[in-house]
Amino acid sequence: MADRRPQRPSALRAQGAFQAAASSDDEGMEGRQTRSTRRGVRVDLSKLDLQSLLRYRKVHKLGDAPATATKEELVPSVARHFAQQQVVDEEEVLLKFVLAIQKHNKQLRQLSAVQQQKLQEQRLAMQQMLQQQQQQYRQAAAQQAMLLKGGVQKPRR
Repeated sequence: MADRRPQRPSALRAQGAFQAAASSDDEGMEGRQTRSTRRGVRVDLSKLDLQSLLRYRKVHKLGDAPATATKEELVPSVARHFAQQQVVDEEEVLLKFVLAIQKHNKQLRQLSAVQQQKLQEQRLAMQQMLQQQQQQYRQAAAQQAMLLKGGVQKPRR
């Protein structure tokens, strides 16, 4: 590739930064799983009001906290449950989202192609019907012309 144009300095800097970022990402990706658990709760759940904690307990069906629990009793139970939740990998979610959009667009294009084919078939049927009506009109006009000239013909069926 000796005949390639020389790259601008800004393009070379950007390419070097991209390669450095990619290599540092690759180093950390070797043992990486798509999902991970939280190491520690970074959220201070004690700042939530009692209604929010009760709603969290109800939604996630936490059985270790009594129905009439106070805020002080709910916070440890909610914190334990919250800490055990798996964190979704953003890259995986974004990739699946993009693939879902592409699949949806493909289905729309296929549906559009089917609709276009149906429309084409309808147009063809309408053209055939119009041609038949025109032929019937010409036959009726020819019969009327014959009647006016004095010749009597029986209508064809």
